[in-house]
Amino acid sequence: QLMGGTPANFLDVGGGANETQVQKAFEILNADDKVRAILVNIFGGIMRCDVIAAGIINAAREIGIRKPIVIRLQGTNVAAAKTMIEGCGFKMIVAEDLEDAAKKAVGVAEIAAQAAKIQVNVQFEGFQL
Repeated sequence: QLMGGTPANFLDVGGGANETQVQKAFEILNADDKVRAILVNIFGGIMRCDVIAAGIINAAREIGIRKPIVIRLQGTNVAAAKTMIEGCGFKMIVAEDLEDAAKKAVGVAEIAAQAAKIQVNVQFEGFQL
């Protein structure tokens, strides 16, 4: 609930998740009409950031993610993960810390909610709502 947002869904893939599990988590979030934006917060040494990034990118390609994604990555293989995200062809919002990520996620979720309220389609760069 940082920055005034309220999570519509909360998923924890755990420290041993693989790309397929990350993709499955994104399928759940993408299908949830209450989710207006997806905030990915990875901090730690157990879960490799490049595995999470690969799962997110695969999900975007395979299932057609329609919601803006805000990503905060810190930990093992973070540089490789950021390089993957920058070169994947999808525009994702990268945040430097959790507060920045929360601010950005709440901001895009509020835009999406207001647009839905007045029945106007909004397109975030790289994603269609």
